[in-house]
This record gives sequence, C-alpha cells and structure tokens, in this order.
Amino acid sequence: MDIRELKKYVNPFFLTIRKDKIIVNNKRMARISRWKIEKIKEEFGVPVVYSKTYEYVSTKVGRFINKHKIIEPRDYIIVGLSGGKDSLMLLHLLECYRRKYGIKLLTVTVDVNIGGIRPWKEDSEGVKLIKEHCEMLNIPHMLIKNDLDVVELSEILTKTSKGMEFSPCFSCSIVKRYILGRLAKEIAEKEGLDLNKVKLAYGHNLDDNSDTILANIFKGERIKMMRPITRFKEREVYFKDLTLKLERCSIIRPLLPVLEDDIIKALDECGIKYYKDKEFCPYSRDKGDSIRRRCHEILEELEKEIPNIREMVVSSALKTLGEHASP
Repeated sequence: MDIRELKKYVNPFFLTIRKDKIIVNNKRMARISRWKIEKIKEEFGVPVVYSKTYEYVSTKVGRFINKHKIIEPRDYIIVGLSGGKDSLMLLHLLECYRRKYGIKLLTVTVDVNIGGIRPWKEDSEGVKLIKEHCEMLNIPHMLIKNDLDVVELSEILTKTSKGMEFSPCFSCSIVKRYILGRLAKEIAEKEGLDLNKVKLAYGHNLDDNSDTILANIFKGERIKMMRPITRFKEREVYFKDLTLKLERCSIIRPLLPVLEDDIIKALDECGIKYYKDKEFCPYSRDKGDSIRRRCHEILEELEKEIPNIREMVVSSALKTLGEHASP
C-alpha cells in the first residue's frame, strides 16, 4: 500500500495497516470520516474497520508506552508470537510504530517441546495462522525449533532444589528467553545497535499481572510483578548436566494495562482470528487445579462487584514494592 497516497486522506500514524484491511487505532487522531472511509475503500480496495473496543485498547496501550518510554525511535522489536489473542493484539498495535517511530519489527515463534507435545510445530494450525497474519501485516516471521523437554527440565530443577517445586511453565519461559535473548544479541551485532535498542515484546496483560501477584501471596513467596520494561542481566540456569546461559536483554510488556476480555472483544470486532494456544498446552492456566488458576477465578468473581479489582491489586503491589523496585 502506498503510504504517501494514503496520507492524502488520513494520518497513517494512527492506523494498523494490513494488506486485507485497515484498522483505526484512534478515529480523531487519524482524521478519518465516513466519506474518507469510502474513498479509501474505492481507491485502495480494502475495507476500513472501526471498533470502539480496539480504539480503547490502542489508546490505553499508547499512553502506557509513552508514560513508561517502553518504545523509542528506531528500536528493533522482537515480538514473541504464539498466535494467541494477546500476542496477536500486541503485534497489531505495534504495527503503526513502524511509521510513528521508525522501528523494525520481527516476529518469532518458538516450537517448544512440552513433554512430547508441540503446539507450535511447523505444520500446526496455529503456525499457519501466524504466518498468514504476518503476511497480511508485512512483518517477517521466524519459527525456531527447540527439542529440550521443558517438563523434564522442571523435574530436574525440583529434584535438585531444596523444597522448591518448579512447573513446566518456568522452564518454558527460561527456554524462550534463552532463544530470544541469543537472537537479540545476534541482531544487535549484525545491525550495529546497542543491545538496549533490541527489545523482546511479550503479550502479558492485566489479568496475567494481577494473577501473578495474588498467586505469589497465596504461595507465601516474595511479591513479584511484571513491569512495563525490565532489563535483565546475564545469568546461568543449571539443569544438572545442562547449563543455559541467558543473555542480557530488555523485555517490554505494552499490554499490561489491558484486560483480557477487552483484548478478546477488540479482536472479535475487527475480525482477527487467533489461535487458542492455551487449549493445546497441558499446563495452561485453564487446565489443572493450580494456585494460578484459582487466583484467576477469585479475581474474576470479585470483578463482578468491583470492576477495577485487578488495577487495585497491581496498584497495591506497586505501592508495596515501590514504583522503581526491581521485579
């Protein structure tokens, strides 16, 4: 699509541009009207989609990014893309920052081994959907296979630790950070960038953050929470005879102020299909009887009477830990 021609009608800084449709991020800032929508459809042959929920989410995320300086001009952002609702929403919202800030975007899906189950293998329906979305958004995609069994890795950690039990989710996150951190370092060296300019973008939302805070309280552990941007130092994780060296990296989480229900509603209103990846992972929040699942259910029930309960949980943790406390 010729952006220069599109500029005759609207401000493309406030649009998510796909090959098959244009989604409005902010109607007023995009300077769009019904007449312009018809002219764009006529000249470019694609529909212009407006969703109040998508606009609400986009505006909230945009303010969050600006407040915490999560994204800066000419950043190189690697989006961890599972094809689920959160990572797809994140990718669509970041698309316009290529025009706003001149950033580069790369999507990466890790084909992780979960006790022999591989939800993101090459020929899976989820990966096919991911590739289709990346093609429509004109954003490059990589699929990186890793054969380390995250279930076995967590069993090793549990056996070699005193009184600690590690879930496969922990090892899964370590493996992904290991892979994406190495990739970020390679890209920084290849592009001649400071490593802080290459950022890993995760799709964690408000539900994830509040669930995490409450789960740590219930388990009697130190309160931990997700931050808008976290700069991790190098470290090594030992799995008996195996050592994974985690590179220094920056992880950003632009969706932290947004509720899961709003993400789902926005995607549905815009006709964006997503991969229900949690249905294929045996250790997802929706399966089993974990503390994390119970915390989600408790907050979900409380939300019926206290709509902003999740914001209150995060606010309380921030006040307890201090705005700038490390995670």
